[in-house]
Amino acid sequence: MNIYDIAREANVSIATVSRVLNDSGNVRDITRQKVEAVLKKYNYVPSAIARGMMTNSLKTIGIVTIDIRNLYYANVAHSIEQSLSVLGFNTILCNTGYDIEQKINYLRMLVEKKVDSIILVGSPFKDPNLDEPIEQISRNIPIIIVNGCYEHPNIYSVRCNDSKALEKCVEHLVSKGRRNFLYLYDAETFSGSQKLMGFKNAVSKHNVKSEIFLVKTGLDAAYNKVNELLESGFCFDAVLTSEDLTAIGALKCLTAHNINVPGEVSVMGFNNSVLSICCTPSLSTVDSKMEKLGRIAVKVLHKVLKGEKAESSTIIEAELVLRETT
Repeated sequence: MNIYDIAREANVSIATVSRVLNDSGNVRDITRQKVEAVLKKYNYVPSAIARGMMTNSLKTIGIVTIDIRNLYYANVAHSIEQSLSVLGFNTILCNTGYDIEQKINYLRMLVEKKVDSIILVGSPFKDPNLDEPIEQISRNIPIIIVNGCYEHPNIYSVRCNDSKALEKCVEHLVSKGRRNFLYLYDAETFSGSQKLMGFKNAVSKHNVKSEIFLVKTGLDAAYNKVNELLESGFCFDAVLTSEDLTAIGALKCLTAHNINVPGEVSVMGFNNSVLSICCTPSLSTVDSKMEKLGRIAVKVLHKVLKGEKAESSTIIEAELVLRETT
């Protein structure tokens, strides 16, 4: 049973059936009821593809992330999907991994699926290797990047002020008397660079000592780095990190060495994930407003799809969440 069969049995035009299905145009009540009766009789479900061809929109958005198991990406993606659902959009979620070719293949697949837009979740998509393919895609459909920044037409950035957030962390701990800072970060992405810049600016401004180390993602890498520093006699009274998981690795090592937190060393994470309240002592961290970023990304996209003017760049402020480790 297709739209032609429905029109034939209801004795109306195909255009009338289309208007009833899309709840648009002027259709007399008696005609609408007649068409709806036939639709109900055959349990007719309209083809999304056929409807998309008529409206030039499949009402489908691609959400692309590196790894949905990452709590940050998961929270942002969930917020985006829920907000899009309220607006009547379907979503296709893609996990690309870290390989450049995989990322490009997923982006191409979404374009072939005729999605209305693509939302990139996370600053790993701000990559010189992706500049050209992303710029090419944006010529045909709008792209939103969460926690990244592209200065191309039809690409819209929504991000947290990560640099300012790290400055706030340093300022708070300096006010508590901390003078020897250790900063551990796990990614040289756009967001990672912003955090690092904020940390460097703040320690320079307050004229305190600092050491910076790039570590692999996860508990073990942070634990091992802090263990190495402690065994070498390195002294510090504050540990700041780019992720909660990294901070918890550092915290576990300090605890194993019987170093009192926060008495001797303060520790702060980043992102205010559920992990921050699952450790002992509970972790002070930065609320980077993950869910809010997702909602704003959808609001920006909705404006663009409606043909309304939207800001090319939206930056929101983070908030310190102070718990037992400080």
